[in-house]
Amino acid sequence: MLRFFRQIRQGSISDNKFRKYFLYVIGEIIIVIVGILIALQVDNWNTQRQDRAEAQVFMRRLKNEFQDNRNQLLQKIEMRKRALESARELVRIVDDPTENASRSQVDSLLAIALPVYTFDPSQGVLNQLTSTDKLTLLRSEALNDKLSAWASMIEDFKEDENMYNSYNHNHFRPFLYKNYNSRNIINSRIRNKVISPILLASPESVNTEIGYSNKPVELDVLLNAVEFENYLAFTISWLSLINTQSKGVLNYIDEVLAILDEEIKSD
Repeated sequence: MLRFFRQIRQGSISDNKFRKYFLYVIGEIIIVIVGILIALQVDNWNTQRQDRAEAQVFMRRLKNEFQDNRNQLLQKIEMRKRALESARELVRIVDDPTENASRSQVDSLLAIALPVYTFDPSQGVLNQLTSTDKLTLLRSEALNDKLSAWASMIEDFKEDENMYNSYNHNHFRPFLYKNYNSRNIINSRIRNKVISPILLASPESVNTEIGYSNKPVELDVLLNAVEFENYLAFTISWLSLINTQSKGVLNYIDEVLAILDEEIKSD
């Protein structure tokens, strides 16, 4: 094609046919422009293909991360539910003077009611996306909105958890240290493997019993104390609130997973 235009140019110059020469120049310019546009389009296609492939990788990793977080949250909800049921059972014992609850029964119930279970979501993939501006690879506006709001929602949720954690460790437990035998509670927790499901290491390393105390425990004094009743009431209130909030977080995770599934299939 270029050879053809060169022949026209040479003929046009030699014959002073400036009109043909002008057409040659225009044609040569058009060919150069078309070539540049084609090269740009091919490069754009390649870039888009690479971006889609990278987005697929990130979405699959995000799906795994949010699924793991979902499983952890469900586990914490169930463990808080057990704690809540134990606290309610203790209130029932306090309310019924004829219950004649045993020390071992109260020990076991407190061992289940006292532990604090926090949701600690993994955010490695999401942090990688946000820190490297890779969120733009995800074409779904709904997904971007959900992921962008995730951190602030978890921060709000953690505030409730932290407040309950503070109440539990700074108020309820110190009361028990003074008015009951915490060794018995701890040993009941160990014997019944209360926290084994959430341990990162082998449960055996923390499940060695420390035995029950030989010192007398005035169980009636504890059960008749107004402070004990109040602490149980606050425990029930906090656990109920946090589990309600947890279900909201669970719904949010399910929405993210549904969008991710749709986006992964569409590509």
